[in-house]
Amino acid sequence: MAILQPIDGQCECFIAGNLFPDLAGLGIISVNLRVNTEVTLTDNNIVLTGPTVGDLSITAYAPLSGETLPCPGRAGVSFNWDRRNECDSGSGIIVHFIPRGGVKAFRDGAITNKISITTINQNISVSASAASGPFTPVIYLNHYDGYNFSYTGVPISVTQQDSQQAKNLDIFDNIINIPGTLYLQSFSWQYDPPNIPTVSYSFLFSFDG
Repeated sequence: MAILQPIDGQCECFIAGNLFPDLAGLGIISVNLRVNTEVTLTDNNIVLTGPTVGDLSITAYAPLSGETLPCPGRAGVSFNWDRRNECDSGSGIIVHFIPRGGVKAFRDGAITNKISITTINQNISVSASAASGPFTPVIYLNHYDGYNFSYTGVPISVTQQDSQQAKNLDIFDNIINIPGTLYLQSFSWQYDPPNIPTVSYSFLFSFDG
């Protein structure tokens, strides 16, 4: 069953391990999918429907594979996209995602050797919370901003080219019924020892164009 198939009633509930066994093989621990069709009501009460677009968020495990990191770490990158709608009399609305530039990348603390980033400055980031009592650790990490970000780990690699073009992914074909062309909005990697590191992705996509 694909997530985007119509369901009877207002909702259905399934056990993730039974419904999507392929998720375990990819190390994916959460998937969030939202889809909407733009609707406009004119002054003459005429209903105009626009493109159908969506966003997909994924979180997965990313084991260290023999690496030893001395402290927690984080890293990430974000890409900006402008969306433009093209009206075509033959095929209807075509949606274009246009790279807008302004790529932002960073790293904090110790990071995996699967991540590469050119850094330009150094600051300090602090993580502190007394929610668990006065003996909760306070973590200071070196923070670096930068560019030329890449990630070569699992389940989906990230390159600087992802800021300029779509990613063609077919790993979700048997899991969720969405277009194979996805536009990466953001990626993050996080390690909080002794837990397994996780990676998170956010994608845009359209059913029109």
